Amino acid sequence: MQSEIKQKEAQKADWKTVLVFVSIAFSSQCGGGFASGSTPWTYFFRNTGFYGMLPVVTQPYFCLFMPFVVAAINCFIIYFFMKFAMDFKVFDYSSFLLKYGSRFCGGIFARPMQVVYELNFNWLLIVCMALAYSTSGSALSELTGIPYLITTLIVGAMMFLLCMKGVDLVRKNAVFMSAVIFFALILVHVPNILYNVGAGKLSAEMAAMTNEMNTAVASGAGSFIKYLLIAVIWAYIFSGQNLAGFGAYVNHTQLFDNKKTLRWAVILSVIANWAFLAMNVINLASNYSAVYDGWANGKAVYTILVVQEGIGSGALKTVMLTFLTIAIFFATISTAINYAQGFNDRILNWYQDKIKEDPKTSAAKRNKRGAVLTFIYICITWGVSQAGLTSLVSKGLTLASYITLFTLIIPTILNVVIGWKDGGN
Repeated sequence: MQSEIKQKEAQKADWKTVLVFVSIAFSSQCGGGFASGSTPWTYFFRNTGFYGMLPVVTQPYFCLFMPFVVAAINCFIIYFFMKFAMDFKVFDYSSFLLKYGSRFCGGIFARPMQVVYELNFNWLLIVCMALAYSTSGSALSELTGIPYLITTLIVGAMMFLLCMKGVDLVRKNAVFMSAVIFFALILVHVPNILYNVGAGKLSAEMAAMTNEMNTAVASGAGSFIKYLLIAVIWAYIFSGQNLAGFGAYVNHTQLFDNKKTLRWAVILSVIANWAFLAMNVINLASNYSAVYDGWANGKAVYTILVVQEGIGSGALKTVMLTFLTIAIFFATISTAINYAQGFNDRILNWYQDKIKEDPKTSAAKRNKRGAVLTFIYICITWGVSQAGLTSLVSKGLTLASYITLFTLIIPTILNVVIGWKDGGN
């Protein structure tokens, strides 16, 4: 009887762990590109193709439904690969991928998956940091009129100082920063959704987008099915770039001690990210014409246009823009600090292992070496950021999502089809 009671208690959801994971998942997915509106615009409205592999089409007709497709993909993939990590007790991406790939085709893909993911992760370390500069730099440039080159230099200098002096401060306040991002985006998006729906802006822009789609189909540019399939592919690509850093999720699996907690954590984190993505998309759709003009004229922070075209007087818009800028900056900081620290740790650990250096000597030299590496990393990623926010989103992150198809999406589907015994915790 007592053992049954203990077993039931062990299967209760740990809501503290659920909230911690939801916070981590929200802050990791709601980065600068998300908060600025650049990522959803690029994937759901005006994709720019991908090196000739996908046609360049306008697909706004399906924009309101694509966040749900993203949520469905994320929920399925995240739950099953984290469940796999729990069942087989593989909590680092290297051993996880070797085990993941060993269960089909005689394991011939296990090592290639590991190598490809390693290359992909290093690519992400560069692109996501560059995207962080580009987002804050674009926002600052559009609000102040200062040239993009100068604003990204300012942001780069701030990032270097934070990486040197403020890592512990940022990490200790990660939950606070997530909360600020959460409430700032609520303040911006919810009033504007109510305004845009109530004033008829959403219905008017949707009618214009529907007419644009029908005209393109009638002219022979493509069929309805073609547009639908391409929209679904871009929804997957959005999901794929969310999942590209799944190595961190594998590590976070150690937070959980039962599957019920894991299920609630994944479901609620996916719902939270879906809700904010859907709010972002609704407001972009409601201001489609203005955002399109901004996109055509080189602007990259589309939520600024949402606020400028939205509810309220000048004073209210100023408050909203202030909170939006804070949200983008906090999202940028959390992304930049984590990636810079990850870059340093990976290089230093590899170097120290290669030269077989005494741990005490390594510890004594770590700060100095870290400063040099951070400076090099800042310079490289600043250079990449000059490609511009839209290019970084449409090309850089899209490449990562294609690679994720090989390292995570297809292997997850194969493992679910094969099935595995539910492991003890």
